[in-house]
Amino acid sequence: MEVFSIAIIGGGKEQKALEILRKNARAVTSVVKKFEDVINAYFADRDLERAEKLGRELSKLETAADGGKREFIGLLKDGAFLPAFRADLAWLAERLDTIADTAEGAMRMILLRKQLMSALAKAEKRNRKIKEWRLRFVEMAKITTQTVKILEEAIGALTTNMDEALRKANDVDLLEHEIDLMEQSLVNDLYGFERLLDPVSVIQLADIIRRAANISDRAEDMSDSLTILGFTLSG
Repeated sequence: MEVFSIAIIGGGKEQKALEILRKNARAVTSVVKKFEDVINAYFADRDLERAEKLGRELSKLETAADGGKREFIGLLKDGAFLPAFRADLAWLAERLDTIADTAEGAMRMILLRKQLMSALAKAEKRNRKIKEWRLRFVEMAKITTQTVKILEEAIGALTTNMDEALRKANDVDLLEHEIDLMEQSLVNDLYGFERLLDPVSVIQLADIIRRAANISDRAEDMSDSLTILGFTLSG
């Protein structure tokens, strides 16, 4: 299915803007993958020093992604695309950037709470199910990366294959629902460990889980916007 008319993407500015958007989608995926690495280092390997190093790398990637968003919006201001489409495209870029912002915010909250690593280690000595819980959280982070990767692919397909873009946007919604279920299960089980963990640790871990799940929530928001934009542009 042809998505854009020549009048919409035929110009040099339009082609450049779309390439920047695709590049920025890849950059955002890199941010979320780095977040997954932080989760692995902190909750699977229990290596705080490595988690902090990865966190610094994540922040650099997020800064680069933010620059891509500004460059894309700058081209819109300079006249790329017809005026009727610019606001929707700018909103799409903003929502994409929000995914990276959310990942960075979650990472910072994790690394501020250094004592959680020792609290989990102590609790695990009393109940081995804590280890299973930790690794389930790591798995949730992995699926979050997969979700954002599929969103990246949907953005890449917008100008070439609308059916594929819409299928991938729907896949994002399905994975986001799976992550919602994982979040609920992790939080429920966490409160079942209240006798093993101090109240502050329980509250902080629940907050971290919710912040991590928010990444896929933002990806779903983006996929919804992408679907609406796709229908608009396909006219």
